[in-house]
Amino acid sequence: MGDVSPRDYYDRQLRVPGWGPEGQKKLAQATVLVVGVGGLGCPVLSALARSGVGRLVFCDPDAVEVSNLPRQTLFGVDDVGLPKVDAAAAALRGANPWIDLDPRRVRVDSRNVRPLVEAADLVVDGTDNFVTKFLVHDACRAAGKPLVMGAVYQWEAQVTAFPFQRNEPGCWRCLWPQAPEDGCVGVCADVGVAGALAGVAGNFQALAALRLLLGLEGPEACSTWIVDAADWTPRRLKWKPDPQCSCGHARGDWSWLDLPPTEAPWDAIAPVDRTVVVDIREPEEILPEEWAFFEAQGSVVVHFPWTKWSQSRPEWNPQRTYVLVCAHGIRSAAALRTVPGEIRALSLAGGTASLLL
Repeated sequence: MGDVSPRDYYDRQLRVPGWGPEGQKKLAQATVLVVGVGGLGCPVLSALARSGVGRLVFCDPDAVEVSNLPRQTLFGVDDVGLPKVDAAAAALRGANPWIDLDPRRVRVDSRNVRPLVEAADLVVDGTDNFVTKFLVHDACRAAGKPLVMGAVYQWEAQVTAFPFQRNEPGCWRCLWPQAPEDGCVGVCADVGVAGALAGVAGNFQALAALRLLLGLEGPEACSTWIVDAADWTPRRLKWKPDPQCSCGHARGDWSWLDLPPTEAPWDAIAPVDRTVVVDIREPEEILPEEWAFFEAQGSVVVHFPWTKWSQSRPEWNPQRTYVLVCAHGIRSAAALRTVPGEIRALSLAGGTASLLL
């Protein structure tokens, strides 16, 4: 690094009102958890790392895909096929060698969310499904940790911050007491997204996180910043806390984690010879090596496309354990809700995209 010093590196931001050496010390002592290293997580991690956040823990189970590259700015063509967290860590080490990086190739789920959130000073969510978003939201609410959420859809971006450390009413469940079903809106892989817009939203998330960490006035509670890049209309959606919402007494309540899981990664399913994998993808989506992977681990694979699901169902056997599978875990999660209660069934978290073949 030659004669480069941290003081020289951070010089310009130290001059910003409200930042200075004391603010930089606060950042250096902070731990931020970033959930998802995708179109949002990449600019968030880049901005927080370059700002000098002392420890960054970031979780993502997936590998870099070539279609990620226009919006996932920590990766290059040579990273395709590598674990996202490993490629991100390499890029971040080159950007700022004075911080601690903790990459974890895991999916954040009901088994690990509590220790991850409790160990962080602030959490940034960059995921693309409601199951994980509500899981992380509820965990931050229970732990009293500030949360910055983001989402992008084609030409629209949204960012919402929840200062749960203040223990004040107001949360996402004031708007949606029940999480919307995954699949009710399209994800990037299906409906597309303007890559540059992910950078806009991710950097705005990072700004919100930095102001919260610095102890400055942050984004207003119960409000969402929205930008529609189709006509460049920025606006703010505000709502009032629902007096009937559980957020009024949610601090420290982790009882919801005791609910039986509805999804799990493959390495947690522990397939046995009576496990049936029900692949609900369309025929053109299926690769032979994926079925070979399931069969080599003792599972029987059957095909029942999602397009037929609304007219009929597989013949369930209560003596079997079923794992519903699709490309990214969205259709299989929706299908799981139609499985009879007496049948043991799970949805494969992250779908076949999460498999290490």
